[in-house]
Amino acid sequence: MGQPVRGWINQILPQSFVDGPGNRSVVFLQGCQFNCLYCHNPYTIQFCNACGVCVDHCPVGALAWVSGQVVWHDAVCVECDTCIDVCPNDSSPKVKSQTPDETWQILQTYQPFISGVTVTGGEPTCQPDYLLDLLRTIKDSSDLDTCIETNGGVGAGVMEKLLPALDYVMVDLKAFDPETHQKLTGQPNARTLETIRRVAAAGKLHMVRTTVVPGYTDGEENIAASARFLAALNPDIHFRLLRFRPHGTRTVASSWSSPSDETMDHLVAVAQQAGLHRVDRSL
Repeated sequence: MGQPVRGWINQILPQSFVDGPGNRSVVFLQGCQFNCLYCHNPYTIQFCNACGVCVDHCPVGALAWVSGQVVWHDAVCVECDTCIDVCPNDSSPKVKSQTPDETWQILQTYQPFISGVTVTGGEPTCQPDYLLDLLRTIKDSSDLDTCIETNGGVGAGVMEKLLPALDYVMVDLKAFDPETHQKLTGQPNARTLETIRRVAAAGKLHMVRTTVVPGYTDGEENIAASARFLAALNPDIHFRLLRFRPHGTRTVASSWSSPSDETMDHLVAVAQQAGLHRVDRSL
């Protein structure tokens, strides 16, 4: 028998009301194939390259250099995030390697208080084998429902394998225009659009989200084009517009302004006029 698959876990959030329906635990996986300019958790993009910069900066000695690797002592850590702030690689030394069973042992302690589990990232589909085994473990061990938050930039074969173990899928459509999407993420959006089509056809598309980013996705045509695409699949698809906020971002995005209430409300109306029935926005 082969060794059990292992995943790289950035963190596990016991409870959340914004990562799918109901009250949910959220598993954040490490690694993402997109490199969004406005990413709000950029420390989940790359894997630690053991440069050691964080070891020298940790104020409480929770990080050590062992056999060429950075080792995190969580019992010592005070969660000051200095290591994340100084990391030149957009990573975190606090990532843990776990089997699906080990992750479930943590999640099951929250089971009396939650309705489901959402796996996000980073990008969860970048670890497809671990993700599938975790989803199956949750299904086999409980009545909790399952959800992923994804950028959709995954091969069709991966999503087809995941769908039977999923109740809900939330897809982030960064931009409908391919050139804008490339500028924002460094990747094309063809796979994202195909993922939305496939998940909608399977009846498991919980929500599509677009962040309203000044100068990139805050134009009427971008939102209208996204809405027309979704309405052609199903006019009852839930489309949520997220207000860009600079908090937690890096480099150029940290100086960008948030769109106004008037802009957000106007874009909601634009999407509704394009044929979608269920459109809302974040605060």
